[in-house]
Amino acid sequence: MNTTLDQWEVLQAVVQLGSFAAAADRMNRSQSTISYAISRLQDQFETPLLKMKGRRAQLTETGKALLTEVEPLLTGFRTLEERASSLGSRAGTEIRLSIDSLFPEERLFAALGELARVHPHVYPKLRHGTLLAAAEEFSAYRADLCVTAFPARDHLTQSLLDIRMCGVARADHPLHGGSEPLAQADLRHHLAVVIEATSGPNPRQQPHNPSQRFVTVNTIEAAIEAVRSGLCFGWLPEYRIEPLLVSGELQRLRLPAGAERQVRLFLASKEMGSTRDERSDLASLLGANRGVDSL
Repeated sequence: MNTTLDQWEVLQAVVQLGSFAAAADRMNRSQSTISYAISRLQDQFETPLLKMKGRRAQLTETGKALLTEVEPLLTGFRTLEERASSLGSRAGTEIRLSIDSLFPEERLFAALGELARVHPHVYPKLRHGTLLAAAEEFSAYRADLCVTAFPARDHLTQSLLDIRMCGVARADHPLHGGSEPLAQADLRHHLAVVIEATSGPNPRQQPHNPSQRFVTVNTIEAAIEAVRSGLCFGWLPEYRIEPLLVSGELQRLRLPAGAERQVRLFLASKEMGSTRDERSDLASLLGANRGVDSL
């Protein structure tokens, strides 16, 4: 017995569409060609695989059992063909994603993992950075999608996530020494850590009081370590330092106002196809169209 994948694809098309004529139209073949492929397949098994119910073609019990076994092979072969085609042309296989380091890595890699499952032929090219600006990512780094706190005015933008930043210092820092709430004047006597962007023509920094003494770093990780060292205080993403708050190593600043700040992250798209494509799938996986979440 020597059946072909093409014969099984014809059988699958006839069953899905309900008729030989519809399958012929879908596969851009003559109806006689479709009939011949089904006839050859049934001859090799010496049993009917299809039966007519009214005008609609349906599988016999044997046909159901056999097609169920073959369908995973058809899916795998189509994936292989798609991958081979994309590797040959390199067209549409790469998605450039620029993502602010404030965005939770657990969510990022869960989204990329699901994208790889659904679109195994797509290769994300990831650029991680601090205080990324969408306009710069689109122009200088040719990003397709950008998760940013600085969305581009002329591009499609959707709100993704609110990140809670809380003012903290190490437990033994002098700012925790008194029993009274802190004033802004108290902060100016001590060093703060400020995160700044290191790329692009326009410098971007975390908001801070102009009269505040500060040291700059270019990553969230460095800012956390600076505060843990006792050198300075700062506003850090709460979800990233939660274990340090629970253990008591870091403590919140007792400010009557401004102890917490919110940073909203947006998803900016250079362009989005009018039909569903890999980029729109990735946008959805990152949280687009689901409303604004909070961390």
